[in-house]
Formats: sequence, C-alpha cells, structure tokens
Amino acid sequence: DRKYVTEVEGYPGLIVHGPLIATLLLDLLRSELPDAVVRRYEFRAVRPLFDINPFDVCGKPSADGKSVRLWAKDHEGWLAMDATAQIG
Repeated sequence: DRKYVTEVEGYPGLIVHGPLIATLLLDLLRSELPDAVVRRYEFRAVRPLFDINPFDVCGKPSADGKSVRLWAKDHEGWLAMDATAQIG
C-alpha cells in the first residue's frame, strides 16, 4: 500500500506492476499494427515507474518489418522498460 512503500521502503509512490507495463507495450503494438502476429516477445525492466507520474509507451518497427522495438519511459524520459516483439 502507499503508506508502506513511501514510509517504509522510501519510494515516492506506488510502483507500477512490470508485467502490466509489458502488456501496455503489446497493446500499443496491436493498436498500431493490428494485422501483425506476435511470434515472440521479450521484455526487460530497467527502472521502476511510479503511479504519481505519467509515463509513455513507445515503439518503432525494424526496417525489415520483422520486429518491433518497444519501450516505456518515465516522465523525465528515462528508459523504464525495453522490449522486442518478433512479428509475422
């Protein structure tokens, strides 16, 4: 809960669940490339996101169209999650 993470753990707010962020990245891919079939998906959390600040989910298809790099960045522009989706 908020009181525990701020007073005991020392975080500025609630930590956003990493797999939720990974799902939001996939949602972005599906909204931008609705016909793409995800063949493989890998993600790596780099730093935490907190509920008190907005964050962005971003993506860029590879030049050959076989994969998409996806990432989430915090309100200051720092990379929070990095992901790659192989698509078909």
